[in-house]
Amino acid sequence: MQPAVCSSTHKEAPALIAPRFPILNLDERRLTPALGFIFDARWLLPGESIVSILWKFARANGLPGHALVRLMGVDIDPYEGVEPIRDAVDLKHLRRMLLLPGKVLRASLLESGQRGRHHPVFRYCRQCTSLGHHSVTYQMFSERRCPARRQKLETKCQHCGQETPYILNASLVGSPYRCARCGALYAIRSPPAFATKPAMRKEHRIAIARHFHNRMAGSFCLDSDDHDL
Repeated sequence: MQPAVCSSTHKEAPALIAPRFPILNLDERRLTPALGFIFDARWLLPGESIVSILWKFARANGLPGHALVRLMGVDIDPYEGVEPIRDAVDLKHLRRMLLLPGKVLRASLLESGQRGRHHPVFRYCRQCTSLGHHSVTYQMFSERRCPARRQKLETKCQHCGQETPYILNASLVGSPYRCARCGALYAIRSPPAFATKPAMRKEHRIAIARHFHNRMAGSFCLDSDDHDL
C-alpha cells in the first residue's frame, strides 16, 4: 500500500505583489537607467544651482550620491568630489544625462575665472530650501540676503551647528535638503516632490529671477545657444 500523502504543515509563502512602478535598473558603466531618467525642467527657477538641480534629480530618480557625482564626469572620484565650477565639470556629459539646456547648466555652475570670490561652504535661505530652491548667487561673497524674502543667508546647520563644504561630492549631493554631516533638514519641512504647480509664490519667483538676471546674465552668457555642448 502506498503511504498516504501528507499535506505540509508549513503555510505557503504569499505571492509577491507586482510594484506599482517599473524598477529602473542602473547601468553602472553608463550611469543611466534602462528606462531613462525622470526630470522636468519646469521644476527649476532661474539661477538654480547645480546642487539644487541634482537634489531634485536625486529625489525624482532615487539615485545615491556617488552616482550623481559621476554625472559630472566619469573620471571624477565621487567621494573626493569636484568644485562646482564650469571648467571642472564635463558639461557635455552632464547635459546628455539631465537633458537640460546648456545655458541652464552653465548658469548653475560658478564661473571659473572668479575663484576666491565664492563662499567655500554651502549657504542657504531656510524658507527657499523648504520649497526646493537654492540659487547659485547664494555662494557669492557679495550676497548677504535672499532676494525674495530679504532674510540673511545661513551656513550652519540648525541641528549640529556644522558647515558643509560647497564641493560636489557624494556627501553633499546625496543629502537632498539635509545637512551632509548630521542628516537634519535645513528647513522645518522637506520640499514637496513633483508639484504640478510652483510651490513658491509668484512675487518671490519674480524677485529671484530678476535678481539673478541683473547680477549674472552677462557673466553666464545666457543668450548664447547650445551648439557647443
